[in-house]
Amino acid sequence: MAADFTGRVAIVTGAATGLGRAYAMWLARHGCAVVVNNRPRDGASRAQPVVGEIVAAGGKAIAHDGAVETEEAGRAMVTTAIEHFGRIDILICNAGVQWFEDFDGMDLAANRAIIDVGMWGTLYPLHAAWPHMVKQGYGRVVLTGSGAGLWGQVKSVPYSAVKAAMIGIARGIALDVPEGADIRANVIAPVAYTSMSNSVLGREWADFLSPDHVARIVGWLASEDCRESGMIYHGGAGRVRRTRLIESETVELGDDVGAALATIPDGHEPTSSFAAGAELIPEFATGSPPR
Repeated sequence: MAADFTGRVAIVTGAATGLGRAYAMWLARHGCAVVVNNRPRDGASRAQPVVGEIVAAGGKAIAHDGAVETEEAGRAMVTTAIEHFGRIDILICNAGVQWFEDFDGMDLAANRAIIDVGMWGTLYPLHAAWPHMVKQGYGRVVLTGSGAGLWGQVKSVPYSAVKAAMIGIARGIALDVPEGADIRANVIAPVAYTSMSNSVLGREWADFLSPDHVARIVGWLASEDCRESGMIYHGGAGRVRRTRLIESETVELGDDVGAALATIPDGHEPTSSFAAGAELIPEFATGSPPR
């Protein structure tokens, strides 16, 4: 990949820490101007320190301090990109929240918070950026899925629902690209040590599962070299694989539905997001990363 993003402009949501920060830093190092989005905390910007790092290293960046689940924030971050850098080429929707809780133990307000940040925090900026990408005939969209959305995850029903929705959004957008426009939309299902995953991953995994490994994949998906669209990539620890949704051969129902279903050959389907992660990162099964 010719990783030269000179003249390109990206928005990265949820970019104060973890994966979002890694994406923003990677893009900036390769010449991209970046709008770093994150909600403030206690009245202080969490995006500005990342902008400061980028600018200090000679890059171009500006902060957008806003909650992604509001329509105003979606419009404002795109306006910020246009006003400061003249265009918007890349949208990486990374923002998300998660709380592990049994489905019958999580109140509806908590369910809504997870869904609003993940779903509307994707749709609002995408809806605002889309007309600009269509007008210029170019764009790259990377949405954040998860093994939870592909295979399910314990104590994670609303989170799994949101992450599954990213597949439908990416595939729908990929089909809605006007003829002749070079706009690509894909899904990354990352495996990384972050503030969201450190409750199930010990500190010893931090380097092995650094977000920087995933940033390389996202950088490629955000590049001109990417010709794929509507695809799902599962990646981490310097590894990547493509995930496909498959259907079996069709069988005739006949009088006995159960008997007909029993004749359908089984496909390969991990039993959960953790099982899928253990296949991508077999070191999970050993309990510790290689030294």
